[in-house]
Amino acid sequence: MTTAVRTVVPGALTVALVAIGGLHLIWAFSPWPLADKVTFTKTILGSDSGTMPPPALSALVGLALIAGAVLTLMVNETIPELGPNWLRTLGSYALALVLLGRGLGGFLLNSGATDEFQRWNTALYSPLCIALGLLGGVVAVAASKR
Repeated sequence: MTTAVRTVVPGALTVALVAIGGLHLIWAFSPWPLADKVTFTKTILGSDSGTMPPPALSALVGLALIAGAVLTLMVNETIPELGPNWLRTLGSYALALVLLGRGLGGFLLNSGATDEFQRWNTALYSPLCIALGLLGGVVAVAASKR
């Protein structure tokens, strides 16, 4: 179990956070991989507006997710650590809580949202955030015990 906690769990969390963060960075400039802005807003935002979020906001979310991946690698002692240990550990708990919060609270976002968003949020977005939050919790607890 300890090998999985030291390698598989932080590795999976890091890869997922970088991939999702990268998507958010792309969304600062484009609705890719979706066909157009209307499809994007229906599927990703749950609205029919066709108005993309401000590029700076999408980029900020993307960078925050990638920062969470870097923090995970620092807490796991895979890359050189910056700052005090207690701050990195606190940050890893905060990351886990934010992801769990989006996952559990995300089901509330279905109210009034487009059918496309409700379907994707129920099947993928919220469950993925819950899973990533749990992985983040495992990393944070393991880091606390070091």
